[in-house]
Amino acid sequence: MALTRISESESVGAVTDIRKKRRIFTPLFYFFLWCGCIFCQSMLVSGFLNIVLTTIQVEFQISSAKAGLIPSNYDIAAAVTVLFVAHFGSLNKPRTLGLGVLTMGAGSLIFALTHFIFGRDDIVVGAGGSFKTHLCETALNLNASESDADCSDSETMGSSGAYILLTLGSVLIGIGASPVYTVGTTFCDEILPPQKVSVYFGVSYAISAIAPAVGFILGGMFLLVYKSLGEPPQGLTVENTNWVGAWWLGFLISALLAFVFGLLLLLFPSQLPESEEVKQKKIELNIQVETIEENKKFVDLLKEMLPLLKGIMLNPVFVLYILGGITDSLLISAFSAWLPKMIESQFGVTSSLAAYLFGGVTVPGAAGGIFIGGLIVKWRKLDGLQCLKWQAYIGLICIVSQFTFLIHCPSIQLDGFNSNFNQDCLDAVNNKCQTSCPGGDVYEPVCLEGITYTSPCAAACTEYNSSSTDFYNCCGGEAIATSGTCDTNCNLLIPFVIGLMIMMFFTFLTNVFSLTVILRCVKDSERVVAISVQSVMCRVFGAFPGPIILGAFIDKACILWNTSSCGDHKGACQEYNNSELMTAAVSMAMIAKIIGTIFYFLGWRIWIGRGGVSTDDGKYGIVSTVDIPAED
Repeated sequence: MALTRISESESVGAVTDIRKKRRIFTPLFYFFLWCGCIFCQSMLVSGFLNIVLTTIQVEFQISSAKAGLIPSNYDIAAAVTVLFVAHFGSLNKPRTLGLGVLTMGAGSLIFALTHFIFGRDDIVVGAGGSFKTHLCETALNLNASESDADCSDSETMGSSGAYILLTLGSVLIGIGASPVYTVGTTFCDEILPPQKVSVYFGVSYAISAIAPAVGFILGGMFLLVYKSLGEPPQGLTVENTNWVGAWWLGFLISALLAFVFGLLLLLFPSQLPESEEVKQKKIELNIQVETIEENKKFVDLLKEMLPLLKGIMLNPVFVLYILGGITDSLLISAFSAWLPKMIESQFGVTSSLAAYLFGGVTVPGAAGGIFIGGLIVKWRKLDGLQCLKWQAYIGLICIVSQFTFLIHCPSIQLDGFNSNFNQDCLDAVNNKCQTSCPGGDVYEPVCLEGITYTSPCAAACTEYNSSSTDFYNCCGGEAIATSGTCDTNCNLLIPFVIGLMIMMFFTFLTNVFSLTVILRCVKDSERVVAISVQSVMCRVFGAFPGPIILGAFIDKACILWNTSSCGDHKGACQEYNNSELMTAAVSMAMIAKIIGTIFYFLGWRIWIGRGGVSTDDGKYGIVSTVDIPAED
């Protein structure tokens, strides 16, 4: 038998290969954990947070204007910390990402704990475990001491405490999420083969698109479960306005996932053996390799950035494009936060169904728009100027699509609020239960002959059948009222959903154009700073105020507020004027979209007027649309 002699170098190489294969902390394992972080962040922020906002309002009695600050705090926290994370996190990227994800998990856990600390337990249960209905006769049995006991500061304190914790949680989520798409992305680029890195990034983009859909589906399922995870009081159903689903479950699951991914990332070394191999491969392929001066001070980096900031802020095309992007960010963030609530209010559906509809429209509409936009750029081989032209003209289509918000159902006729009092019921209430009907802290609507009353007592009902949820002997006679608001017999939900999907498609169709425009309208040396400025400006001046502004408009359309037992604290809105609500929505959307489209057209015309100067000359990017005469 012939023996083959193995050299020492071959032996060492073989041992090294075996060790690489046996290592746990490999590039693929890091990529898996990074994708897990992306999934967790997208599911949490774009999924759970958006669809539970209405339920959080009901449980903690928070107005829409105040509740709008909760998602806005995420954007402002992420914008403020991203620059510091990008600098200090470059020294140990896996550990920075791990700490960030743990912070995000802590914020999500605080969200969930808010329910257990300040959750409202004001569903009154009567004999036999049935949901207590405020009938005329039962209200007369209330004594003065019970009424006085209700009049306290506990409601206001609980609402304020919950709001503080929710704000803290959203800030921590924003801080923790900032490394996911910054240092997390760059470390992937350093350790994965350059020939395949685009495939890996494509997988990450797909995950970031799928995760919100998972959040919508799971969140909708959780909202069907009673908040205590047990059986709800008899007679209390999902359709009841007092229903609060287990919204906190999604945040608890997100926190657990974040803790697992974060702790595993902390165990990663700052560099992997593959990093040097990838760097050498990039040099062979003539791919630029960025080097980081680890000992450079943060102040020195800021000094280097000032001339670059001055250059891009004196670039009118860039400035106009950023202003247009701010209006788009404002609308996307505003309607992402409040569209489920608007669907719920306008079409009388449950919070769970509103979540399903929102996810079913947003995800395919946005994904389809981004996909078709990418095909257009590739098919037409669009450069920066052409992308800006397309974005401006598509903006005109988006303006027309905003009229979708005019599709709405009529408001319910609420006795004494947007309709005249029923005199028969009013006389019966005055004779039987004038001093005992609940105030603004109770909304238990019943429907009688097309009119909605705020409670069975307001309709002077004296008897209740828990099995049929009917109320008898109402309005001083033998009238029968049914639990819940009156049906408006509106069949406009499907047309609204179709129009909304079209609007989403064209809104996100231009997303692909954005990066091309930014990269082509500034110098090569200004590109990194330009992208950072775009992200910060759109977050601070667009995404941050968007939910707050629309929330304030929503509050203006309220016709029935939930107030404390003492009447000195205004909580969440119970019913809206649908016409005013949708008029406010379409007005905000139209104004912002028109202004944004004007900015895009101005930027496009200025770019053309400059003649398409090359990036080497330093101002307005590469423009291939300028015709160059052929030589004879």
